[in-house]
Amino acid sequence: MQPSGNIDALVTCVQLVPSESTNISSHGSISSSTSEGLTGKYEQGADRIIRLEQELNAARHSIAEKEAKCTRLSELQNHVDSEVQELTEKLFQEAYRMVNDAESRRAKAEKLLVESHLKVDMLVAEVEALKVIVKSPISSYSSQMAHLTAMTPQPTGLASRFLGGTRRKERHSSANSRKSYTLPSSGWNSTPPIQSEEHESVSEIDPIYHKEFTQWRERGASIYDSTPFLSRIIAEDVYPCLNFGSTKLTEQVLDAIKANTLELEAILEAKPAVRTCALSMVPRFCRYKMRVSGDTEWCYISLLTRNRIAAVCDFLPTFVM
Repeated sequence: MQPSGNIDALVTCVQLVPSESTNISSHGSISSSTSEGLTGKYEQGADRIIRLEQELNAARHSIAEKEAKCTRLSELQNHVDSEVQELTEKLFQEAYRMVNDAESRRAKAEKLLVESHLKVDMLVAEVEALKVIVKSPISSYSSQMAHLTAMTPQPTGLASRFLGGTRRKERHSSANSRKSYTLPSSGWNSTPPIQSEEHESVSEIDPIYHKEFTQWRERGASIYDSTPFLSRIIAEDVYPCLNFGSTKLTEQVLDAIKANTLELEAILEAKPAVRTCALSMVPRFCRYKMRVSGDTEWCYISLLTRNRIAAVCDFLPTFVM
C-alpha cells in the first residue's frame, strides 16, 4: 500500500513542476520587458539632459559675448564722453579768450579814437590859427588873440606892461628888416618905390621893474624862483586869471602847471550833463576834465575854467622862454 502511495505523490510532484517552471519563465519575460522600457526611458532622459546642457552652454556663451560687448560699449561711451567734455572745456576757454581779446582790442581802439579826435581838433585849431597869421601877420593876429581870449581875464599886470614895448620893438624891427631886403622891380626905367616911414611911440620902462627883471634873468629865469619880479608876475598876472572858488585846488593847479604835470582832456558826450565845476564850484556844462598828476582823480571843469587854465599854461612857458 505504501509504494503505490509514493508513486502517486511522485506523479503529483512531476505534474506540479512544469507548472511552476512555466510561471518562472513568464515572470522572467515580464521583468526583461520592464527593464527594456526603463532603459529606453533612461536613454531618452540622458539625451534630453545633454541637449539642455548644450543649450545652457550656448546661452552662457551668448550671455558672455553680450556682456563683453556691453563692457566694450560702456568703455567706448566713457571715452567719448570724456573727449566731449574736454573739447567742450577747451571750446569755452577759447571762446572766453577770444571775448577777452576782443574787449581789450575794443577798449584800445576806443582810446585811440578819442586820442585821434583830440589830435584832430588840435590840428584843426592850429591850422585855423596859422591861416589867420598868414593872412594878416600883425593886425589880424592881435584881433584873433583878443577873440580867443575873450572869455579869459587878460593879464594886465607887470608882464603886459613890461613886455609890451619890447614886443612892439621886435615887430617893428622885423618889419623894417623885411622892407630892407625887398628887391626892386626889374627894368632900367623902374624907379624905387617910395616907402613911408612908420613912427611908433616907444613906451618907457619902469626902472624898478627893469631892475627886478634883470635880477631874475641873472638867477636863471626859473618859474620856481622866489624873486620879487616873479612874485609880482604871479600876483598881478597869474592869480587874477586863476581866481576860483576852490583855493586849495587852485594852488594845486598852479603847482601842476609849474611842474608840467597838469592834464586836460575833452569829454566826448552827445548830450553834456550839468555838473558842479571843481574850481568855480558852480553848476555848469562841464565838457572838460583835468587832474593835477597821474595818480589823482579827474575833476570836471567848465569851458570858462578850462580857458583860464589854458591861458596860464600858454603864458608861463612863453614868458620864461
